[in-house]
Amino acid sequence: MYKKRVLKWSNLFFLIPLIIAINYNIYWYAIIVFTVMIISFDYHLFNETRDVYYLDRFFSLILMIANFILLFKGHWVLPYSFFAITFAISAIYFYVQKSLYTYYFNHSFWHIFAAGTCVFCLITLLSF
Repeated sequence: MYKKRVLKWSNLFFLIPLIIAINYNIYWYAIIVFTVMIISFDYHLFNETRDVYYLDRFFSLILMIANFILLFKGHWVLPYSFFAITFAISAIYFYVQKSLYTYYFNHSFWHIFAAGTCVFCLITLLSF
């Protein structure tokens, strides 16, 4: 039970890029992050139903595209773009781990590193 709670609440890390985006009036990005956070929370809250799974994957892809837009608009300012890529690679590493035994741990870290990727993509844009 504890493992499932950690997985659900790891979505709260998306509040950080959400707050940053709202604070700097990047509302289009804030809407995407908020949508991803809510859908992901819903997916894990209701026992990972197949219907929400596809919605979760779709909006995760939209968020990844939005992150690339931020990096391009921020002209890949270093070191923040480097950190964004590093966090993205780490997120993907935890996402592809398919062990049932460590699923909750790995997927929680997927959420945390994905949110970190969002933060560094935002900082890249804001630093330009």
